[in-house]
Amino acid sequence: MTETLDPAAPPPDSGSFFGNLFNLYFEPAETFAKIFTRPRILMALVLQIGLGVLFTSIWLQKVDAREFMRQQMEQNPRIQQMPAEQVKAMIDGQAKFMMSWGRVAPFIAPAVLDLVVAGILMFIFRFFLAAEVSFLQSLAAVVWTFAAVGLVQTPIMLSVFWLKEDWNIDPNSVIQANPTIFFQQSDLPRWLWSLLGSFDLFSLWVVFLLATGFAVAGRRGLSSGLWGIGIPWAIVVMIKVGFALMFG
Repeated sequence: MTETLDPAAPPPDSGSFFGNLFNLYFEPAETFAKIFTRPRILMALVLQIGLGVLFTSIWLQKVDAREFMRQQMEQNPRIQQMPAEQVKAMIDGQAKFMMSWGRVAPFIAPAVLDLVVAGILMFIFRFFLAAEVSFLQSLAAVVWTFAAVGLVQTPIMLSVFWLKEDWNIDPNSVIQANPTIFFQQSDLPRWLWSLLGSFDLFSLWVVFLLATGFAVAGRRGLSSGLWGIGIPWAIVVMIKVGFALMFG
């Protein structure tokens, strides 16, 4: 017996774009259900790109590119063993590349990252958890998560830079909402610093939102969503720690 749709039945509630964006902070499961009804991926991606452009436009005007790259290279013992002229040439080249690529990357990187992450996570949930998650749902969960977190994280990062009056700090560690806040970087091995820095509140928030979104899309419990997102996140963390061990 085939099921027929009642033409008088109201359409599913998809919510408004800004309403969903606001509610994603407080009712993520219910909000993702509305988002999947009408994903509005392009609007969320534009917001994500806009936040990246806003941050890089301000940061690149304030940062001393050569000093920034010098501080980054000082953390690598192998660089310190190189001749001073070679180090200077590397700093000049990296600083020039950072200033040029930094103005283009915010327009390209978010879309590429979203597509790659969405494809990998869709494969994980469909292959390992047998969850019927479509690529559109996967992409919507990724784009909306990054946009929602970025909307909070970006102004906080800019505020911290402004308060510290030091724009040469690595943007990835400027907020320091992780256990590294209790230590000096020079007091810890590079691999341990990388490991502790990975347990960042914003990273964990991303994991939670993605787990919620994929759980809703695949009609699974939150615990399944946490496994599906948590394991790939743990692998990425281990890769970071491994690079720190190899090149520290």
